[in-house]
Amino acid sequence: MNFTQIRRSFYGASLLSLLTYLAPVGHAAETATPVAENPPCKPVQGATPDLSRAETYKGLPYQAGEEVRYILKYGALKVHVGYGYLRVQAPVKQQIKTLMADGKTVDENRWHRVYAAEAYTGDWYKYIFAGHDSLQSFTRPWDGVVSKFYINQNEEKPFVRRFNAEKWLDFDHSTCTVKQKFVDHKKNQEKLTESYIDPLSIDAMAAAYKLRTFDYKLNKTERFLVYTSEKNWWLEATPTAIEDISTAIGTHKAFKLTVKTYLGKELQQKGNLYVWVASDHPQHPILKIQGEVTFGSIYTEIDRFTPGVPLDGSPAAAPVPVGAPETPPAPAAVVPAEKPAAKAKPEKAHKK
Repeated sequence: MNFTQIRRSFYGASLLSLLTYLAPVGHAAETATPVAENPPCKPVQGATPDLSRAETYKGLPYQAGEEVRYILKYGALKVHVGYGYLRVQAPVKQQIKTLMADGKTVDENRWHRVYAAEAYTGDWYKYIFAGHDSLQSFTRPWDGVVSKFYINQNEEKPFVRRFNAEKWLDFDHSTCTVKQKFVDHKKNQEKLTESYIDPLSIDAMAAAYKLRTFDYKLNKTERFLVYTSEKNWWLEATPTAIEDISTAIGTHKAFKLTVKTYLGKELQQKGNLYVWVASDHPQHPILKIQGEVTFGSIYTEIDRFTPGVPLDGSPAAAPVPVGAPETPPAPAAVVPAEKPAAKAKPEKAHKK
């Protein structure tokens, strides 16, 4: 496995352990046939709802302050590579551009939901691969559409190379435009790009939370648009079974979702991908993610859950963490250190 594949394996295992079910989307973006032209931009016109801070997460199974920790595993042997976190943060105000009914564009300040993710490899794995990635998403509470997105990747394959990059994305839904700034700190390079976003697309972080909001019925597919890798994808989640899933936070009944991704009508999935969403837990967290993608097997399991607190003053018990200890334990089996290849000895010249 080369460095790019290893970096993808951690990115896939981490951000979609957090965002694993979208891992094939990231790869498909490199191989799928590009769309010749973007469709016409048809934004929703008119003033957006001016919701209060207290209404930002109202009616959702998750609230500000929630933190979920996952064990990240990779490969057929399910090697424990590290931990990932999903956090629901306090709302913040963001300025957005809105196309009014008269065709004029105005700036509006609106409260946004804030989702954050963090993933890192453990010390036991650093001699094979070391990574610490983070992302943050700012989404509009009335339609779940993203306004800003940030990614920080800091990863290293010992004796090979290091990768440190940041990406900022700004979404202008009045023009269906995404402005992206990518900075490679290792190469000291900066790249600016623009792409099209469908007015109904949400981001990958919001998608992870959206999967927790459906009133699932067996064999009834839920479908929504997701923007990643400069493309707008259809994500389909079909509950095919209800299973008892035992994790560090207890045993819960969960819908087993078969997840597929499409570009238009073309299936982009490489292998099977499954997500288990708790049905008998009041916050309906994602309990487990498992699947086969182009760079190998990915597996993620919840091991600690801390609920959030409603901002609207609704009665709620003090948040009590459930599951493994606050300090993540190291795996029982330590991964052996990887050593650099021995240098070849110079050949002696033959005497004639």
